[in-house]
Amino acid sequence: MVEKKNKEIIDSIEYAKRIQDAILPSQKSINEYLPNSFILYKPKDIVAGDFYWIEPSPEKDGVLFAAADCTGHGVPGAIVSVLCHGALNRAVREFGRSN
Repeated sequence: MVEKKNKEIIDSIEYAKRIQDAILPSQKSINEYLPNSFILYKPKDIVAGDFYWIEPSPEKDGVLFAAADCTGHGVPGAIVSVLCHGALNRAVREFGRSN
């Protein structure tokens, strides 16, 4: 019974990782906006409170980039990172913020 519950929990966390990975910029978009760069992303747990974000600047011929560390690790940190990712998108796309 414990093994079954452990597998269910790990499966759920692995699914959360797929969701979190989906919000991270692709290496292709990173290379497009920041050539000759790399991303070192090594979460402490399967999912993390850390994330990176990139968006073309709405006002200039440039790019906005964030490397963020949200409070917490694991599932709680991952939830906060997804919320913060959405907040960055909204700030730039809806409200035109770029500074």
